[in-house]
Amino acid sequence: MTPERTERTERAEKNERSLSNKKYLLAFVLTIIIFTGGIFIGLLFEKIQLNSSEETILSEKVGLRSLQLQQQYIESGTDCTALNKVLQSNINDLTRKMQEVLEYQKKALFSQEKFDLQLRDYFLTEIQFFLVSQEINKKCPKDNVNILYFYDENALDTQGDILDYVKKVFGDSVLIFSFDSGFRKEPMIEVLMANYGITQFPSTVIEEQVFQGHTSVETILKVVCDEFEKQGKKVPEKCAAVKKD
Repeated sequence: MTPERTERTERAEKNERSLSNKKYLLAFVLTIIIFTGGIFIGLLFEKIQLNSSEETILSEKVGLRSLQLQQQYIESGTDCTALNKVLQSNINDLTRKMQEVLEYQKKALFSQEKFDLQLRDYFLTEIQFFLVSQEINKKCPKDNVNILYFYDENALDTQGDILDYVKKVFGDSVLIFSFDSGFRKEPMIEVLMANYGITQFPSTVIEEQVFQGHTSVETILKVVCDEFEKQGKKVPEKCAAVKKD
């Protein structure tokens, strides 16, 4: 091989190595940009979620305060029917927004503690709604059936789906309060479970009747219909079909 040819070969190899190094450098830079961009977008999205959740909490606190003030006027002539409707509306909103917070919790990257605080606040608000409901029922003609639902992380549990169906059937005549038994950061959940002697999950409390373990839709419908009869109010049409079964 001539010296001239050898020089050309070496030059070509050098150019190839230089091009290869540039490719690796470009790939590295692009990786850093993509990674950094992903973190930035994740942080931005989570900040938006937190802001939205904080607005929701403020809204629920205002709603609860309004309900408490209305409750204080019950004995001075406040319409009990209107008060129950306000309570039902607030609980429905809280249930819907609770799902949003749970979804935020699953996607949290750097602010899990903040999301846990949001979730804790939601459970406390739900408990407050439950206690307000009990107070209203003491002073007004009972207008609904309260159901407490304690669940765990069992992905195969269908009790929640059954209660969703019950809610769909009876609408605002049934108030459902759901609590995560595994959320240890809010002691009041454990207080409620201890009060009703809950040791299995899922567990459902319909008024004062406790059902531990999975409870069929037929059983829940029957118990709810029995509660409506005890109240002496108009029994929903669905109950007629339940009685036949």
